[in-house]
Amino acid sequence: MLNFIKNFFAKEEIQEEKIELNELSNWLDEKTKPIFENLSNNINQIIHEITDEKEKAFENIRILEAAKLQNPKIPERIKTIMEGNRSAFIKKVSFFLGNIDLKFYDCDEILKKCDEIKNQIDNLGKSTARSYQVLNEFFAREAERIAANIKNIENYSKGIELAVKNSKISIINKIKNDIADIQNKIKLKKEYSNEMENGKNNLQNNKNKLLEIENKINEIKSGIDYKNYETSLEERKNTESKTKEIENILFHDFSALDRPLKKYAKTAFENEDLIALYLSSPIKALAYDNNLEIAKIMANLEKSLRESKLELDQKKSEKTLAKIKEMDKQYFNGLRDKYKKSDERIAALGMAIESNEAKKELENLYIDLKKINETILAINENISNLGNEIEKIDVSQLKEGLQKEIKEIINEEIVIG
Repeated sequence: MLNFIKNFFAKEEIQEEKIELNELSNWLDEKTKPIFENLSNNINQIIHEITDEKEKAFENIRILEAAKLQNPKIPERIKTIMEGNRSAFIKKVSFFLGNIDLKFYDCDEILKKCDEIKNQIDNLGKSTARSYQVLNEFFAREAERIAANIKNIENYSKGIELAVKNSKISIINKIKNDIADIQNKIKLKKEYSNEMENGKNNLQNNKNKLLEIENKINEIKSGIDYKNYETSLEERKNTESKTKEIENILFHDFSALDRPLKKYAKTAFENEDLIALYLSSPIKALAYDNNLEIAKIMANLEKSLRESKLELDQKKSEKTLAKIKEMDKQYFNGLRDKYKKSDERIAALGMAIESNEAKKELENLYIDLKKINETILAINENISNLGNEIEKIDVSQLKEGLQKEIKEIINEEIVIG
């Protein structure tokens, strides 16, 4: 007995209904059909009232048109002004009433037409203000009736807007937009997932290519051709060091003769340019000086020193003479021969290095390696971005939100599949 009483007073549980997402929009249309039908009936009822008001307005226009002056003895000029204003007022109001068209296919269209009526009434009020003021002096009651008709039409138009606002149509339309939005996001999420899967496959393919190139590079580096390339590089480096040593020796020795040679150059006009070149770039001067004119210059410099023509102190002269003794023709020939051989060897090694097949192949492989590494980096970044975008699309949460919206509007528990 107690269980019976409990069951009797227990609230009836709302049964959940499972609806697939692609069927939800049509299901919602069916469930909300009474709301739309009720709204449509309300709008049509108000439109009917607007139509009746239009008829009343036209009737009042006819009454205004036929109305006679209470004082027919007013001046003709005043009569003319009155008739002109009455004609203009009737014409503009009749045009407004004749243009009212409230046929509609949906709520957006009827709301747009109501907004147009509001704007037309505003414009009508501005354009007939003067005429209405004049008519009030002669036919106040008739003019006021027409104004009341227009005001009623405006209020009925606002009533349509209010009926639409109170009908929850905007909420229903929002739910339908949300349904379409979820469908688009599910589609987008699938596209992202497919793109991510393709990206992962592409990433693996590029990693395989990367491994192939690295293996090829290791294979080339272990070959005899690459060994010859490394040997040539090392020999060129050592030979360039020897060349640099020759340049340093020449530069150091001529630095020690800088002051005496500059003094001597002022008297040896025919050798002035060559001396200047030896002082600024001795190795370049030696390469240019095919006949070793520098040996003659040194001999003449020694003579000038011994004859005290350069006005150097004894200590400086002695040091200069000692250095000149070191820098004889054999000194210059020896340095030039070493430099020439080193330079020729560097050129030969350069040609061997540039023509080395292992080097050429490695250069191409390193270019490919760089491109693949850049591709892998871009693919990884794209996969990461896709993962972030996929995480943002929480379909379960979106469906739950939609289920709550539907329950609030039609009080039905559903589960969206």
